[in-house]
Amino acid sequence: MIATKKGVNVLERGSQVHFMAEFEALLDFPPAPKLDIYGRLDPAKASEAELRGEALFFGKAKCSTCHPAPYYTDNLMHNLKVERFYEPRDINGRWAAQDGPIKTFPLRGIKDSPPYLHDGRLLTLEDTVEFFNLVQQLRLSDQEKKDLVAFLKAL
Repeated sequence: MIATKKGVNVLERGSQVHFMAEFEALLDFPPAPKLDIYGRLDPAKASEAELRGEALFFGKAKCSTCHPAPYYTDNLMHNLKVERFYEPRDINGRWAAQDGPIKTFPLRGIKDSPPYLHDGRLLTLEDTVEFFNLVQQLRLSDQEKKDLVAFLKAL
């Protein structure tokens, strides 16, 4: 009641949130001129590095398991089990023992939306590729990482 007197507009979930969801459904991904209607690279428009990156994305790097074309998301929750890489500890009175499942983020237009991962801990696409390289134990070469970043920038 007091917040309303101060001008705060509390959303009425039955209608206002629904209207926001309808508006968001109208929004589209940014243009990706190198992609065909299936969300794959058009070889006539893509660079060699982008094509190698696409092959890695759908192959060795296993990115497409959670990020299938054309929207590059499965809209599901996945647990990366990153607790394998750190010791549980108390942070500001909260026991940090694991991240748990996180929702798959759509990769379309990813180059325009840093920082990355659900909590913004990865500042660049290069950081993100290295994070998944380590977490998934992919053993990508430096060139493979560069190619994967080139592909992600084309989305």
